[in-house]
Amino acid sequence: MIAKPSPKEDPWLMLNGPSRALVLIDPIAFEVQLKVKSKTEPGKDELLAFKVFSYYKAFHSDEVVFTRFTCKRCTLEFAYAPLLPSVEATVTVQVIDGSWDDHVQGVVTCRTASMENGEMVLLASRDGKMPVNSDGVIELSRRVVSVELRGQLLVSVLGRGTGDKKGLVATDTALFTQMNAGTSHGVCDLGFCKVQVTVAWSFLSTLADMLFSA
Repeated sequence: MIAKPSPKEDPWLMLNGPSRALVLIDPIAFEVQLKVKSKTEPGKDELLAFKVFSYYKAFHSDEVVFTRFTCKRCTLEFAYAPLLPSVEATVTVQVIDGSWDDHVQGVVTCRTASMENGEMVLLASRDGKMPVNSDGVIELSRRVVSVELRGQLLVSVLGRGTGDKKGLVATDTALFTQMNAGTSHGVCDLGFCKVQVTVAWSFLSTLADMLFSA
């Protein structure tokens, strides 16, 4: 899922969840709360937008579904894609060769091969430096996505230079074929560094119950 407010220079809101894949049990309700954080009075955040909407269709979609709603102070657009029976994929990205310079912004995205316009942002460093820990692991804003059975997952890493590295643009993509369990590994070569993408696969509980009870 991607949340997007009214168009401005940078209109995208970064989602830091969910931490597990969502299972569609008809109907499903989405609740949205946006607050303006108070810098002077902790706990006195001001409500910017509140909305609840439901999704009633129990079948999958071949395209991204867009839902727009207007609140008192803004208009939000949600994009989401109901998939066929799916497994859960947990993504980890780690620098394994070279280093990520503080003057290089980074973006990590993924999508399933069947959903061409369904790109999901796992991390966008924007104006800040890439969050890389002492082990070289890039700390993603979100890590879990869904991949349909017999599907494929594409994970892309992009680096864009700022300051004295302005003009640098490098990107690469790792392709993974869906598995029911275990891990898959791929490498993205950005020139200034190489990053290893690891995907850990696991069944959703409802899918596992369905398969093993058949």
